[in-house]
Amino acid sequence: MNELMENIDVFPAVDTVETLPYNRLMSFEDYLEAEETAAEKHEFHNGQLHTTPEGTDAHNEISGNVITAVNNALFVKDDDATHVYTSDMKVQIISENKAVYPDGTVVQGAPIYYLGRRSVVMNPTLIVEVLSNSTENYDKSDKFNDYRTLESFREYVFVSQDKPKVEVYFLQNPEEKLWKITTYEGLDKVVDLYSIGCQITMKQIYHRIFKAEAAKEDPSV
Repeated sequence: MNELMENIDVFPAVDTVETLPYNRLMSFEDYLEAEETAAEKHEFHNGQLHTTPEGTDAHNEISGNVITAVNNALFVKDDDATHVYTSDMKVQIISENKAVYPDGTVVQGAPIYYLGRRSVVMNPTLIVEVLSNSTENYDKSDKFNDYRTLESFREYVFVSQDKPKVEVYFLQNPEEKLWKITTYEGLDKVVDLYSIGCQITMKQIYHRIFKAEAAKEDPSV
């Protein structure tokens, strides 16, 4: 199913991450230094730190499956100029003075790192978020608005955890800020990633997930 949206601002802005009780605002450099030894990941929001929710087993498997599928698709087309990163890579959003951890980040061409720090990329082409109840509103509202301030950003992929459903938002017309929305439901579908010229299958994305979920309820599965 395809839709078109212009200047998308239709999702409610809901902050779903916890603000840590710091007595002062942190500089971005202090944040990066602290994050190197932190026990858990934090987003940086204009001087404040926000803890990122822990992912479930399904969340982690789906994220890994997407990364693997994209890498395999790029390998098949002999594309060694596109870079794929896991959720350990931070994306800096300069205009909003933020840094976040997407579940997957793809950079087409040479990555631009913050002051040469190879843990912070500034020019994502495609971003993947695996949705959960605690983060879906945030991922589809404030976070999307922030990503759209990045000149390089062309595609946003939302992946459901509880059913085989993927939504792909592609910036079809940058001048008019017109986004094409394609929804894929069912394991028989093939997902187009327009910005990097690749396709991945829903079976790849959800490999082992639903069988694993069934096994939790019925050990004989």
